[in-house]
Amino acid sequence: MNLLLGVRLAFAGGRESLAKAGLMAAGVAIGVALILVSVTAMPAVQGRIDRYAWHRTDASSPATAPDPAIWLAVSDRYAGRNLIRVHIAALGARPPVPPGVDRLPNPGEVLVSPALAELLETVPDDQLRNRLPGRVTGTIGPDGLISPVELVAIVGHHPDELRDQVGAEIIRGFEQPGEGVDLGAFIQVLVTIMAVLLIGPIVVFVALVTRVGAARREQRLAAVRLAGGTRWQTGVLAATETGLAAVAGGFVGWGLYQLARPLVAANLKLEGAPFPLEDVVAPTGHLVAVLVGVPLVVVATTLVALHRVQITPLGVRQRTRRRRPGAWRLAPIAAGTLGIAYVIDYEPPDDSAGDPLINLLTLLSPLAIIVGIVLSGPWVCMWVSRGLARLSGRPTAIIAARRIAADPFAASHAVIGVALAVFVATLIGGGPGTDWQRMSAQPSGLAPGVVAVQVTGATEAQLAPLMGPGVVVARQGLAGAMVVGCADLARVTTLRCPLPAEVTEERVDGLFRPTGFAEPGPDSERLPVHVLFIPTDETLAAEERVRTEAAVAVPHALTRSTRDYEPGPGFQPFDAETPESFFTSAGTLFWLAMLFVVLVAACSMTVSTVAGLIDRRRPFALLRAGGIRLRQLRLIALLETGVPLAFTALAGFGAAMLVGFAAAPDEFSFPDAGLFLALGLGLLVTLTISLVTWPLMDAVTRHDQVRFE
Repeated sequence: MNLLLGVRLAFAGGRESLAKAGLMAAGVAIGVALILVSVTAMPAVQGRIDRYAWHRTDASSPATAPDPAIWLAVSDRYAGRNLIRVHIAALGARPPVPPGVDRLPNPGEVLVSPALAELLETVPDDQLRNRLPGRVTGTIGPDGLISPVELVAIVGHHPDELRDQVGAEIIRGFEQPGEGVDLGAFIQVLVTIMAVLLIGPIVVFVALVTRVGAARREQRLAAVRLAGGTRWQTGVLAATETGLAAVAGGFVGWGLYQLARPLVAANLKLEGAPFPLEDVVAPTGHLVAVLVGVPLVVVATTLVALHRVQITPLGVRQRTRRRRPGAWRLAPIAAGTLGIAYVIDYEPPDDSAGDPLINLLTLLSPLAIIVGIVLSGPWVCMWVSRGLARLSGRPTAIIAARRIAADPFAASHAVIGVALAVFVATLIGGGPGTDWQRMSAQPSGLAPGVVAVQVTGATEAQLAPLMGPGVVVARQGLAGAMVVGCADLARVTTLRCPLPAEVTEERVDGLFRPTGFAEPGPDSERLPVHVLFIPTDETLAAEERVRTEAAVAVPHALTRSTRDYEPGPGFQPFDAETPESFFTSAGTLFWLAMLFVVLVAACSMTVSTVAGLIDRRRPFALLRAGGIRLRQLRLIALLETGVPLAFTALAGFGAAMLVGFAAAPDEFSFPDAGLFLALGLGLLVTLTISLVTWPLMDAVTRHDQVRFE
């Protein structure tokens, strides 16, 4: 009976009740959708690494078939994109088969990924197709690809063709996903922090949604208490009213999440490649927890807010002034910042992330910062009210300042979501210590147009097709040193004479990172050739022809050029397993973070403004009846939210700067003007969206609202 009465009361208020229920359902739906999208980050990245497992196959991989095979995998490049060439020969009737195909290609057959098949149709053979000897007879399925746009080819050979090739190994199985391919400690810490930071503002936003119509709800339920209703009955009525909207919002949020998955999979890129749709999915446990937990949070918030109705239904409790917020509220921010600094600087003794203390700090440190920002909001609003009252003598500004000072906690509730969103966007998208281009790009050390070909182990006969005018030959010396004439090397690289005896920087990655350099001696011709530096006319076609010639002459050869180190459309780093490769999609990440700012902040502002107008319609109506014009009331409401918005956003930005400095003090740099412009535009859009509530001011302050006062 109580449930049925709760349903009736939920819709008994006409359009106003339906509007409040719709607003609450919409807020919960947005929160649920964003939380579900954010919790897909870890499975998506883990899925990417798991899919990469079979590319790392070697002789030590566990057996997965009765018969062995000869395996030679080469990391090639085309136009800044990774190209994996797998040369394989079966040594029996039942050899191991990689995922995505049902059999190994026979000698002279080639299996390619769909993206590579499309590319082969548009690129001249001497730039790409000739690297794959044989005829294309099929494609590799999604299970064998880390991304829909991955370039992979499996080339079938006769065993005699691979048996004596440098780098070829006999394998009995392909590497399988498992504990050995879990996320690295650095990426795991980073993804955990990002997920917590993203979920924090959304939880605050959902809590704000429950404030819509809170005062009117309390009055209605207080009347029920006075009429003889018990605490249990009023609690059931309140929980039913908000629970219905929360459950409806949860289902809508799940639908929005399903609609958003294809967009996220296609546009959020890692290593320059989108994710497979089946990897962008929230784990079942997380999905159930969100769909059940968010409505429970909404209901719990309603019941907590109902506490004073349960205690004093007559509304005659003694009015006491709340204690002014103190500076102690900043303590969680300091504690969380120190925790993040400790986690990032921590060096595990065995390169594992299994330390329980570190795992706990990884989770609690960003939570502490989020809690600190929420707690410090009233303290910031208190000082904002004092400054506004002193710096402005206009009546509207003074009234707004007085209203903020009367309840800085309520003022903070309206804008705290903005502060959290600015903090997240600044920290993820453009904070200090996150120079994405610097982290993803590495200086090559090569001169423009020069292709470096690593041919260690190749014979003189194999190298003959690659020799020509201007080619610089570098040989393999002792302890990884490169033996080459200084003047010759200076023609094809950015290095200048004299060459360093030891290399301590990574500015020569395109030279395959030698440990040092040595001038050729009388016996240098006997040393094996290590790298060939082949000049071209600096065009992409010329460089790709050199790569193709190298792949045909020396199948195990690795190639580098300056084009491989210039981030751009489709750029992918060389090593898909290094933590640094996680940052190459930062441009997309930044704009998604900015979208997050606009969406969450605008929704928070709108919900808080609506809740404030509904809950405080009486004083606003009395002010209008007393002679204050409607535009002045709107200006008061704008100042009451706009000024705290600006300063709490600045506080969120400052917290991000503090975290960035603590995380990387040696690399700290103040953000450029682009970040401030993006944040400013985001806040401006947020404030503009919140102005859609202005027409509501006229509706709630009409004279008929005070005709019985």
